[in-house]
This record gives sequence, structure tokens and C-alpha cells, in this order.
Amino acid sequence: MRVNLKLHHVGYTVADIRVSAKRFALLGYQVGEVLYDEGLNVELCYLTKEEGTVIELVRQLQSDSLEAELLRAGGVMPYHLGYEADAFDEACHELDAQGYRRLFHPVPVGVLGGKRICYFHHPDIGYVELLEK
Repeated sequence: MRVNLKLHHVGYTVADIRVSAKRFALLGYQVGEVLYDEGLNVELCYLTKEEGTVIELVRQLQSDSLEAELLRAGGVMPYHLGYEADAFDEACHELDAQGYRRLFHPVPVGVLGGKRICYFHHPDIGYVELLEK
């Protein structure tokens, strides 16, 4: 890959952020603030651990969303890896060229300071989220 991607988080789809966050806290994670993004109609919470990977809890409030479908099919689960991209637009085009299917065009996320995200899927590795650095 020509652009620099850095693992930012592992995303979990959850039914109740507070319940899942309490479970992760028992594993030593620090629980961040529960954020609501009106544009995406989603609740997010980031969990951190000094020597661990950031966990993003996602509670999608739209019943026809990918996360809601995954939750119905298999319950709470990790479902994507989130990568921070130095050159966001270039990274999106590179994943397109590598055969990833773009799930939607990049959108700004208000609770992330307007940084853009974009989801992709590849049958060999599953879902990937790009996050603008």
C-alpha cells in the first residue's frame, strides 16, 4: 500500500453501550464518554487501555443498518478494523483499486471533529473503516 495506514481501533457492534463498556472495564479498559452523532444516528464510545488496542463500541440506532443486521444475526461482536489514514482520499482510492467494495462515500462525523470516515468490505478480510487523520 502506498499510503500510510495506522490501526486506530477495533469496532464492536453492541446493543447497549453502557452494558458492554462495563464488561470491558472489568478487563482493564478506561471507558470514554458516550457520544451521539446526529448525522449518522449512532452512539459511539471509545475504550482505551495503556498497552492495548482502542475499542470502539458502536450502537447503531437505524434498524436497517449494517450494524443492526450483524447484531440481529450474531449478537455483540467485533466487526471492523478502523485505520487512520494520512492521505484519506488517496487511501480510499487505493482500497477501491485493490477490489474493496465501498459501502458509502466518505462522510464527516461531527463527534469526531468533522473528520471523515468511509467503510469498505473485502470478502477475504471483512469490513475496514478508514478514518481521516
